[in-house]
Amino acid sequence: MPPFVTFMVGPVVGALIGGLTNRVAIRMLFRPYTAKYIGPIRLPLTPGIIPKERENISKAIGSTISDNLLNSQVLSATLLSDQMYAKLTAAVDSLQARMMANQESLQQLLLHYLSPDELSSLSLQLQSDITHALYLKLADKALGDRVAALAIDQVMQHLADSLLGSVKVALFDLLRSSIQSRLADIINEMMRDNAEHLLADLLHTEADRLLAMPVCNLCRDREALFDQLRTILLKAYRTVVENSLPRMLATLNIQQIVEQRINAMDMAETEHLITSIMNRELKALVWFGVLLGFLLGFVTNIL
Repeated sequence: MPPFVTFMVGPVVGALIGGLTNRVAIRMLFRPYTAKYIGPIRLPLTPGIIPKERENISKAIGSTISDNLLNSQVLSATLLSDQMYAKLTAAVDSLQARMMANQESLQQLLLHYLSPDELSSLSLQLQSDITHALYLKLADKALGDRVAALAIDQVMQHLADSLLGSVKVALFDLLRSSIQSRLADIINEMMRDNAEHLLADLLHTEADRLLAMPVCNLCRDREALFDQLRTILLKAYRTVVENSLPRMLATLNIQQIVEQRINAMDMAETEHLITSIMNRELKALVWFGVLLGFLLGFVTNIL
């Protein structure tokens, strides 16, 4: 065998051994996925390092993410940053522009998000709630008393402006109490018997008119309303982040979620995920073993 070939056998064998051992070491991080036994004796180095230490790894990752990456301070700083406020403002402005140009009726717009039955049920429920709330106000006895008093004042003012007004006012004033009381009773009775029906008809008509109106018409000349909406949304957003985020994170328990997710992952899936992410680095490690084995074989021949 030529001397050069003999000289290169050691480096080549060293390179093969270095690359192979590193390749096996990488595989042993994951394989085997479960412990292997010969009878009652468990084979050493089974399962692989990552499957064996999965619980400790998941706890460490969960703790790191919860304490350093997704804690309330980090999330608050991100969610309350100028960039986030700019995005929220841009979203409201974009919504305003779309609404101002939208030729659909309000009903057509709502039907993108609700079924016809849901929209009908929501409309009827709102009409019913508003009608009942207004009826309770109109049926209040105090309202009849106030309306009667206003009516009497208007009558007395009219009498005072007419010929012999002072005489008429004096005579009418003598009967004011009884007239006002009777008028209040009539108004209260009328409201009690008719207000709810009248309100229901009025609200139903107005609801149909509103639903048929184009969205752009509803938004016309309401720039100030959108400005108020933007201000309200930004304030509400800030309040939610500042006051509710810590409670939300505590309720979510991110550390536990991360741990459970890692522990629930199939090891083959985990291996594929890690090796796909670190493919270049793992290949470099194998080639580093090849180079190191080659150099060691070369040095051994020299020595």
